[in-house]
Amino acid sequence: MSETVHYQRVKEHLGTLKLHAALNELDPLLETGAREERSITLFLDELLTREVTHRFERRVAANMRLSGIPVRKTLSDFDFEAQPSIPKRAIDELSTLRFVNNGQNVLILGPTGVGKTHLAIGLAFKAIEQGHRVYFLTLHDLINKFRMAKERNKLHYLHSSILRADVFVLDEVGFQALERDDAAFLFEVINKRYVASKSTILTSNKSYGQWHEIFPDPILAVALLDRLLHHAATINIQGDSYRLKHRKQTGLPQLMPQEVIMD
Repeated sequence: MSETVHYQRVKEHLGTLKLHAALNELDPLLETGAREERSITLFLDELLTREVTHRFERRVAANMRLSGIPVRKTLSDFDFEAQPSIPKRAIDELSTLRFVNNGQNVLILGPTGVGKTHLAIGLAFKAIEQGHRVYFLTLHDLINKFRMAKERNKLHYLHSSILRADVFVLDEVGFQALERDDAAFLFEVINKRYVASKSTILTSNKSYGQWHEIFPDPILAVALLDRLLHHAATINIQGDSYRLKHRKQTGLPQLMPQEVIMD
């Protein structure tokens, strides 16, 4: 059987097995292998590595889209020197994702603009890379989804989406006070994830002692914190907003009171 026939058969097999990245990389790797006289083992290793890498990147990209994460941010991109109050060793421990396997929560507290959302997304992206299902919402978006689902009698779908996630990221808790129905729904969501031992990453600009400002019922606030903190790590961030620092460094005027900076 000629080399041409073998070559065509290899291409057909790669297509049949849906090894599309390997099929696309076959010709350039064959050329490189012939020129550098690489062994068959090395050639196969490189060909299959390209396929595995492609599938990994495609899976991560798909899960990122499904997660609702607004922008891709990684922990390696975070400027820990700019926020020395953040315990990097604690973040390194969280990045192992043992908290996900143990069903623990992560609460990231601090003033506006200090990187809370970046850290939350960085941890969530780690989870996606490891094959975990992630669902990201701001509290504002969660409440809007709740009200719409309630109006359409589809609350069970929203509950299912949130509970199905291995990691639920709830961002920007504290920017708005909740009405009674909204607060009751949030408690129900957190309680169901607590019972199911599912991890929640939550960011807030309020200290725990200020949560009564968010909830219409302080008893509900205490009950919610009880579920969140039972198995949890808390990261407290102190410092100035990145954007305020940038304004000062560039000589830009300070923000007016009506201007709002989000994480």
